[in-house]
Amino acid sequence: MVAGLGVLLVSCSITRVKWRIKRDKSMDSGKSAYLEAPLSPVAVERPPNIVILLADDLGKYEVSTYGADHIETPNIDRIGAEGVVFEEGYVTAPTCAPSRAGIMTGRVQNRYGFETQIMEHYPTNWVEYISGRWIVDTGEFVVKAKPSFPAEWQAHKQGVPPSEITLAHVLKKYGYATGLVGKWHLGVSRKQVPLERGFDYQFGFDGAFSLYTPERNWPHVVNHEHTSFSAQHQWNMGRRDEAAILENGKVVREEQYLTYAFRDRMKKFIEDHKEEPFFLYAAFSAPHVPFQAPIEYYCRYAHVEDDNKRVYYSMISALDDAIGEVHQSIKDAGIEENTLIFLLSDNGGASYTHATDNGPLKGGKLTQFEGGINVPFMMKWKGKVPAGMRYQHPVSSTDIFATSVAAVGGSLPGDREYDGVDLLPYVNGQAEGVPHETLYWRADHIWAIRDGKYKLILSTRDGWAELYDLEVDKPEQINLKEEMPELYRKLREEHERWQKDKLLKKPMWPRIMDKRFVLDGKEYLFPA
Repeated sequence: MVAGLGVLLVSCSITRVKWRIKRDKSMDSGKSAYLEAPLSPVAVERPPNIVILLADDLGKYEVSTYGADHIETPNIDRIGAEGVVFEEGYVTAPTCAPSRAGIMTGRVQNRYGFETQIMEHYPTNWVEYISGRWIVDTGEFVVKAKPSFPAEWQAHKQGVPPSEITLAHVLKKYGYATGLVGKWHLGVSRKQVPLERGFDYQFGFDGAFSLYTPERNWPHVVNHEHTSFSAQHQWNMGRRDEAAILENGKVVREEQYLTYAFRDRMKKFIEDHKEEPFFLYAAFSAPHVPFQAPIEYYCRYAHVEDDNKRVYYSMISALDDAIGEVHQSIKDAGIEENTLIFLLSDNGGASYTHATDNGPLKGGKLTQFEGGINVPFMMKWKGKVPAGMRYQHPVSSTDIFATSVAAVGGSLPGDREYDGVDLLPYVNGQAEGVPHETLYWRADHIWAIRDGKYKLILSTRDGWAELYDLEVDKPEQINLKEEMPELYRKLREEHERWQKDKLLKKPMWPRIMDKRFVLDGKEYLFPA
């Protein structure tokens, strides 16, 4: 009887047709027309190199220029000191993949259905679903109640739709050499990998994470292994499948600590292309889990008793030095005055690792509280951007795309709407007003909007809503919803209007879980 029930459960697929991942093919022709159109004359004789230095899960207050006193990041600080530090820099999502999609396309990812994290695996039958929901200890992660997931062949299509135009596509059109070194996480199907998305060169991995060493235990590297089921999955995955290290699509065995390997490939790309315009997407994976640190950095933090934090701080210091070497290579190549550099993190620190709490900001990665979406963000272009500026108004990671295209003297595709603006006129005092009066976020049942100094965050499913005045309450402690009901209604209606006016797409794939957070004594569930 039990055996028969098991067979029945396995045979009952829980896949639903509605989760067939379909892209909007109507935009294909506009993409082709833009990329194939002849270039119009531009005023820029030698367009600037574009470099995006992207950290992974680096909280704003793990960077000393923002006031951190438990760690020093002199190399990251130097980029800000020689350029602009954005005090209110935002990403479009509090998780890696959707945030990176917004950076790479210059469009809020909800426009094309990239709403939540790419999922590596979905339950394919009732046994797997029941095991995940009631049997396996998933800790602070809660498996969603309604099982409706795409089949494996459909899930493989998750990622930025091929109809989207990446920054690499645009810059390649304008004659740039284009390179990605580091983490991709924007799709693994044939049409979604970096070499099909405008990049000439790739070194790194396609998925969400990879070991920093070829094998789990490696000489001169200290591990701190978290016990959660997701962390153990990462350790067990190692460098297989989407975690494999690739060079131009081919698996390679990389012996160096991964942050070092990325650093060296970035420096080589700069040296190889210093005589021509280049775009380098320098997408580090640190300090994302799994936690592994070189012994020489681990020894720097002997005073830190908590081993979890000690390894985490060590990884950040190794990242900081790697960024410093990449920055120095630009100077050594004699191209500093012709290189536009952006530095930011894809989202806030992962507070669920318990290595950081993102204080004084509330929440962290996965949440649309400030700790999840307000990130370290800097821009440098020697001679073109005022050095030492601390810019106070909100900016968005989508601005990187628009700023880069404007710096090249190019034009944005006209068949689609962009969310970013050119930041250079704002930091140089040539533009009136502010880059963004209003910013919006949506991830499944969580909505958020920042309008001026006010921010509303709510759950349409769980029924809570919180309204904050960020000018006086950056830690989001004083909920003004009951005191200011008219403003609450206004901001909620603004968000609804944004979703309707921008014709946001429905999510192309479902999420698996919510993550439980307890913040200031209150429980929240955020899409994971």
